[in-house]
Amino acid sequence: MDARLNQQAQIEREHPAVVLGMFDTGLGVGRSLGRNGIKVFGFDMVKNIGFYSKFINAELCPDPLKEEDEFIDFLVDFSRKQKNKPVLLITADYFLNAISRNRNLLKEHFLFNIAAHNIIETVSDKFKQTQMAADAGILVPKTYFPENLKEACRVAENISYPAFIKGQNVNQWRVKLCTKGFVVKSKEEFIGHYEKIFSNEVKAIAQEVIPGPDTNHFKVCSYISKEGEILLNFTLQKIRQIPVRFGVGSCVKSIHFPELLDTGIRFFKHINYTGVGSAEFKVNERDGKLYLIELNQRYWQQNSLSEKCGMNFPLYDYLHVTGQNPAPSSHFFENIKWVSINIDWSSYREYGKKGELSFPEWIRSLNGQKVFSDFARDDLKPAQYRFMHYVKRGLVKAKNGFVKYTKKGQKRKGRRIPSKAPLFKS
Repeated sequence: MDARLNQQAQIEREHPAVVLGMFDTGLGVGRSLGRNGIKVFGFDMVKNIGFYSKFINAELCPDPLKEEDEFIDFLVDFSRKQKNKPVLLITADYFLNAISRNRNLLKEHFLFNIAAHNIIETVSDKFKQTQMAADAGILVPKTYFPENLKEACRVAENISYPAFIKGQNVNQWRVKLCTKGFVVKSKEEFIGHYEKIFSNEVKAIAQEVIPGPDTNHFKVCSYISKEGEILLNFTLQKIRQIPVRFGVGSCVKSIHFPELLDTGIRFFKHINYTGVGSAEFKVNERDGKLYLIELNQRYWQQNSLSEKCGMNFPLYDYLHVTGQNPAPSSHFFENIKWVSINIDWSSYREYGKKGELSFPEWIRSLNGQKVFSDFARDDLKPAQYRFMHYVKRGLVKAKNGFVKYTKKGQKRKGRRIPSKAPLFKS
């Protein structure tokens, strides 16, 4: 049964929806609601791709990481201007903890369904998350948490390589180090990265790498009611990711994987999870078992794939919190792909350098039914915006390259170009 529901005409739409985060994730959520006649507002600190969607009324907001009080005041002021309580949907990590910490105040002004605060705090800590999973009987990679350089040196002697280092807290990590993590292949690399980490006053965990290709990565995505009933379950497989081996899915497909589904449900139920969540697992090529990579407590980037497959998570979220009691659904179409062309092109180039993917193979892999991260026939401007963004970036890169080339050539001829000479008119 399509999650848009056969009763679409009877959906009550009096409550506006507020989508926090206007990257691809928020764009997908906003479209899924807007296509069903729901008025959608979107907030973010930067003018991202969702600002260009016809389905979203987007506006800049204070940064919840730097100005939490101002951000909460902004939301409260917005809600007071609405006739009915808005529905809140979170699509980015940097909004989640601020919403959770201020949930008692926000409940007076918004409708939303997220996990209990203690669960959000625990899962946000990557080390505690692995402990929580292990307590639930979920397999996890061997994990270390050195808290000083002496402990890091000790771990470096014992961990198996290659290993992966990532932040204990994703928000603090990205602010200070601006990367998903570090792949390390030796003791020297391991210690060098931890020296940098400690100098930036952040904390990080180190995990042994689960062996297997990128296609061994899978996700189980669930929506669980406030009462603990699982309303939706969706599973997908990564085809490619960027960076290769340790990145975000650039091309994924829907797939039925009962063992993955059972494992994900067991984990969600054990921790009394509610709301939307996506748990990524990897099949270990040595033993064929599923190992948890991470649990995200928000909408996942490829959420528009589930809508294309007949399972509309944002709409179910909206219907549930507004008391419209959507019935549980387990049916979705498989072998439909989600593609982010811009990052999948970069992914193809990385695989190509490793000799793992040719251009014709990449083109063939894009065949079949698919949905794009940005392009949609009923909402063209986001894709146009992104295309022009990359054209401008390419022109700037070409301009800078030409300037360097010209300066280099002039120096070889014994002439010097004044440093402030305008080579191009802006």
